[in-house]
Amino acid sequence: MDEVLYFILGILLICLGVYDLLYTTFAPRGAGPVSGLGSTFIWRIFLGLSKLFKTRKALAGAGIIIIMFTILSWVVMLWAGHSLIYLADGDAVVASTTEVPANAIDRIYFTGYTLSTLGNGDFKGGTNVWRVYTAFISFSGLILITIAISYMVPILSAVTERRSLSIRIASIGDSPQLMLLNSWNGEDFKGLEQHFDGLALEVAKQGQLHLAYPLLHYFYHSEKSVALLLNLASLDEALSILLLYVPEDLRPSNQSLLPLRRAITTFLESLTVITPSPKSLEEPYLAIKQLEEANIPLQLPEASCLDQLCKRRKFLNAMLQYVGWEWEEIANPKFITDLDLREIH
Repeated sequence: MDEVLYFILGILLICLGVYDLLYTTFAPRGAGPVSGLGSTFIWRIFLGLSKLFKTRKALAGAGIIIIMFTILSWVVMLWAGHSLIYLADGDAVVASTTEVPANAIDRIYFTGYTLSTLGNGDFKGGTNVWRVYTAFISFSGLILITIAISYMVPILSAVTERRSLSIRIASIGDSPQLMLLNSWNGEDFKGLEQHFDGLALEVAKQGQLHLAYPLLHYFYHSEKSVALLLNLASLDEALSILLLYVPEDLRPSNQSLLPLRRAITTFLESLTVITPSPKSLEEPYLAIKQLEEANIPLQLPEASCLDQLCKRRKFLNAMLQYVGWEWEEIANPKFITDLDLREIH
């Protein structure tokens, strides 16, 4: 009876491991069940530690830890599953010289070095069927582990691209209102068009990268200038102000404004898998005081338009809180350095 149970559990573990690995690495949206739940659990631990010790530096290592957990979980599931299958038959693994059946520890050891293609040769399959199965494990293990490691390499490249995009957005202005004020020429906001040029494509690409590599979401940067989610929320808020309060003839052209807005929407949709529901959060305050003080001609938006953006802005708020930021920080200075003129910060 134990042998049948071992065999069934082994098959289930292998199927779960292979499915989780292949879905995470090849599926165009999201992570597998084990990778997804494990990543969320680890991130919440790091988030709790950052709140407990009141430092965001605790979040800096979350991305690397989650990557290591993901790879390790795949290896462990495959290793444990094949070990259980070997335990289902007393003659499955024998010593190479004496052909004495291996004990449980030896079978686990044999499975491990077979998966890694190490091939020490001190144990072997007890029958022809088990020898063929051993060859299959070695071959499939090499392929799956190679896929797992190869999956991680593009993530590091994507992290660099994300930092670059974040700096580009932050350079437009330290806050949603300053993004607009910095481009006000006394007549309109057409100057924003040069900032928006090509930005929609980069934002859309980051959204797709988040779908393909969900682990990207857990790489935290404490510097505001390279924190993409923080700067993207600031940019989206600036676009909301433009669409709600600025007359259409004073805005950037729809050809530059609308594609960027839609690209941000696709980015937000890519985060719905890993960001908690924002239903319990209050909608953040939409500030336009600095624009009013600058005597910029504004229009009063319709109440229905404000209501339509309620869900979006709640989600942005939830997204920021999930990665350790507060909504008020989108209006804080992004660049703090002693290497430049003070008046440009």
